[in-house]
Amino acid sequence: MDLDQVWKDAIANVISKFTDLKDMSVVKCIETMCSFEVSGNNIVFICNNDMASKMLPMYVSQLFIEITNLMGVSNYGLQMVMAGSRPNQSQSQSVGSTPFGNSHYPQQQNQYINDNYQNSSNAGLPVSGMTSQYSYSSANQQSANSQPSFNAQQNAGSKSFMGQQNPNIVPRARITDNIDPKKTFDNYITDPENKLPIAAAMRIAETPGSDNFNPFYIYGGSGLGKTHILWAIANKIRETKPNVSVIYIRAEDFIRRYVDSMSQKSSFAPQQVHFQDMFTQYDVFIMDDIQSLTKGDKARDTFFDIIANFLDIKGKQLILASDVAPGNLKNFNDRLVTRFGSGICSEIYPPSSETRTAIILRKCKELNFELPNSVVDYIATNIRSSVREIEGAIKTLKNLVQVNGGTVTYDEAVKILSSSVNKTSNNTTVDSIKDRVAKEFEVTVESLESASRKKNISQARSFAIALTHELIPTLSSSDIGRSFNKDHSSVLAAISRVEEWKVKDKDMNVLYQKLVLSLKKN
Repeated sequence: MDLDQVWKDAIANVISKFTDLKDMSVVKCIETMCSFEVSGNNIVFICNNDMASKMLPMYVSQLFIEITNLMGVSNYGLQMVMAGSRPNQSQSQSVGSTPFGNSHYPQQQNQYINDNYQNSSNAGLPVSGMTSQYSYSSANQQSANSQPSFNAQQNAGSKSFMGQQNPNIVPRARITDNIDPKKTFDNYITDPENKLPIAAAMRIAETPGSDNFNPFYIYGGSGLGKTHILWAIANKIRETKPNVSVIYIRAEDFIRRYVDSMSQKSSFAPQQVHFQDMFTQYDVFIMDDIQSLTKGDKARDTFFDIIANFLDIKGKQLILASDVAPGNLKNFNDRLVTRFGSGICSEIYPPSSETRTAIILRKCKELNFELPNSVVDYIATNIRSSVREIEGAIKTLKNLVQVNGGTVTYDEAVKILSSSVNKTSNNTTVDSIKDRVAKEFEVTVESLESASRKKNISQARSFAIALTHELIPTLSSSDIGRSFNKDHSSVLAAISRVEEWKVKDKDMNVLYQKLVLSLKKN
């Protein structure tokens, strides 16, 4: 087997997985500063100089996986040594590396290495001249289900591995997230009802790990901007606190990574052996759509273990987003659900009509695209279920203009967006709810919209408001309030009253469920 070609292919495969030019540059340098050999059942990585020993540990996991895959071997161990301390050299088959020197890489790469590694005196493997090796041996496994053990052997006086006091540390694979750097707090349009979670999110971005804001749990319907908030937090931390590490992942990706790591039972794979460490190594852990964890029992159990780290260790920050409130998460440990609410737990409400208009105008500005006021009003009035669908409508109209030229007329917009409007429309309307409740309580619709405090009218109004909240979830409290000539605090109070009635009065609960069923049928 041509090990020289294996080394080149492994380097190329690792580089292809990065989008950061700095990572790509460093891995390219590792190609010329390091080498590997096969010694017995071990893949031995050899560092030709101290600088190489400081860079290799960050990428050795990925390189090991690529090499074993390319060679088609399993149950191989991993060692990292300095040149001159290779074990069993006479029995080894090796691939040589090019001597380190300026002539071998572009000036920008040299500058990046000098800036980031030259002065890092405590990083890397033990200095050359020390008899040292960092190794993994699959023979150390106690059973099929136990984790392999790792060991580092050093003579006295050698520097610690990766600057840590404890050398028994596995190089951890990096996780590349897909955070959109354009999603910031500056371009997030806040609805008045969402001021609390946004203010909390901004405080977390300023001081991640504060006991008062950990954990941070937000929930709400799909397309309301939860992911934008999560990305804004991550981007702000990365911009202002480069020493604080952040990881963002969706629950679906978490499950996929878990399954992938557990499927590699016969070969050494850091993401299998230390799957939890892949996440607990970070200071801030952000998971989106955690309700999806109901699909993977074992992945969910691992998630529980991981987040315990972020809840129990001071200075760590846990941030979660879901479509449902903590109490409505299925198959989640009750104690854990309680802890979700121990920090900041806040609902993200659908935007009001005014906020939807502001979102449309902002999006048009970002896309360098203008819409007539009549079209803006039409979109804001008729597409209320999610910000994502509003953005989709604007992009659809822009594509129409690019194809046909000119501007979009109101009639054209109505025709083009009819499918979106019909999809977001709800068969149950506020008017139908008012009519049904008024009939049941023998009052008029006008009285429901009045300021009357008569018991039967007040009770009917509370029922109508609560039913509207449940059956038309796309409406915010402010939207509902406007329909009944009430402010949003009065709406929340009415909903709370009805919930209390349902618990305390069996007849009230039966009546409420009867109204729900009849309205859904209609």
